Amino acid sequence: MIRWFGSRAPKEVQRQNKPPESQTSVHTSLAFNVVYHQLRKDRKFHVLDLGSACKQNIDFFAQFPCKVYIEDLYDTLASFDYLSPEDGFSYERIFDYLLPYRNDTHFDLILAWDLFNYLDREQFHHLVRHLRKFSRKGTVIFSLISTLKHLPEKPIQFRILDSERLLYETRSTVLRACPRYQQTDLDHILNGFRTCNSFLLRNGFKEYLFLSE
Repeated sequence: MIRWFGSRAPKEVQRQNKPPESQTSVHTSLAFNVVYHQLRKDRKFHVLDLGSACKQNIDFFAQFPCKVYIEDLYDTLASFDYLSPEDGFSYERIFDYLLPYRNDTHFDLILAWDLFNYLDREQFHHLVRHLRKFSRKGTVIFSLISTLKHLPEKPIQFRILDSERLLYETRSTVLRACPRYQQTDLDHILNGFRTCNSFLLRNGFKEYLFLSE
């Protein structure tokens, strides 16, 4: 259990009898398709992927002049259980330690996937504040916010199939309560970013593209 990351998480969990431990499904991603059409082959892009490493995703971006940074943030936090505010670490120091970049590093695209659903408001706020230091005007954050009452205990593994389809791999049958962030919450927490696109999907997610101002 991640003490600082999970200590404030809702305690309500449910275990499903079905489906099996790992399940996959394919969904159209309108937001990712918007991102795809902004990528060009005549300039270099810096991409920060906050999900787990996936060769399929790396290969997708290889068709463009991209430098991709992979940061499996949720699982990394799980392996650094001792990094908690109770031990004297502020959220600012935690993210400075786990996501260290040069001052001149600026990302064009940040793939947050469904990570924000696993943060409480304070954690979410401090992560965005840290990411903003490495953003430039026009930096895009791609995120999927769940509208459902419950979500898997662990973030979903997302694999890019093509310019408009993502494969979702659910890694746990245990469910936890979902914060169900609303637009007003996101407007407040993502200070310095504005919502430029949002798409409500049939699977219970709402895709967002947040643009740095």
